[in-house]
Amino acid sequence: MTRDERRRWGVEALAAVLAVVAYQLSVFGVLFLLPLQWVYRRHGERPFLMVSIVVAVGIWGVAVLTKVVAHSLWSAADTVLLVFPLVLIAGWVVMVLLERLGWRFLYRLVAVTAACGLVLFPTVSGLLAQPALMQVVEKSFDEVWKSASQTPGVDFASLVGRVSEKEFFDLLKETFLGSFLTVLFLFWAFTGFVARVFTTPRELRTLKGFFLPSQGTWILLGLWGLILIKFLLALKGVDWEWGGVEYVVANLALIALVLHVAAGWGILHVLLDGWKVPRLGQTAVRVLLALVLLTPVVGTWLVLGGLAGLAVLELWVNFRKRTQGVGL
Repeated sequence: MTRDERRRWGVEALAAVLAVVAYQLSVFGVLFLLPLQWVYRRHGERPFLMVSIVVAVGIWGVAVLTKVVAHSLWSAADTVLLVFPLVLIAGWVVMVLLERLGWRFLYRLVAVTAACGLVLFPTVSGLLAQPALMQVVEKSFDEVWKSASQTPGVDFASLVGRVSEKEFFDLLKETFLGSFLTVLFLFWAFTGFVARVFTTPRELRTLKGFFLPSQGTWILLGLWGLILIKFLLALKGVDWEWGGVEYVVANLALIALVLHVAAGWGILHVLLDGWKVPRLGQTAVRVLLALVLLTPVVGTWLVLGGLAGLAVLELWVNFRKRTQGVGL
């Protein structure tokens, strides 16, 4: 083995270790996919696939070792939790393989997310129907609830209001079902964007060139139109029952909204440049939007709706004078 080969193997091993360590750190867990993408961009597809396998095995190995050291029994909940990183790694692998077809990142991301939905929705529904697993989850939640309610200096009652423990648990379950596919999508999208920042020319490192096909706008309007109709019917006392389809629609609607917010953010940057707004002024606008976004409910939906509205308007107004060759 030559010196260059040893150096390459050492770098790839370091990338695998960094990925496994990053996953164990709650703050940096979202970054654990970045070393994999770095290996792909620098060393190619085959080393990327090998490092991906090593990282998957490493994450599971650390979890098993932790259980052994703590003399703790392995539970079904532990298995479910460890499926999450495997799904994320598998998604990246498929996106890398789809790059051979010349698809833009957006199309590969949507395709992988859709495939995960087809597999995970029936799987998750089946798991939630398992009494043994639900008992473990409810027991863990009960312990967290009691611990939170007994925390000194925290007015727990005012935080949860009049919601009972069971109602809060049901709300969390509904929220999970309505957004878990969106969370996977955001993990991949964030990692892909950060990786792009380090591997593309400067002019392609922002969202200024991120656009959506016209079909995306009609999908957004259709999905949120359905949700609005259901909400208005509920106000009239009519319960339009969707069954499990409700969670699929919720995830798809959130993903469509996220994509249009990203496109709207890019349009805003282009407009600010076109209006000759100074850099300091542009920074102030972004900070102000971020602060309003953090305002509960009203501010959040005002910013999200406004940015998504800009992207919808681009169906008729060519804000960026773009061409079809630009975008992520």
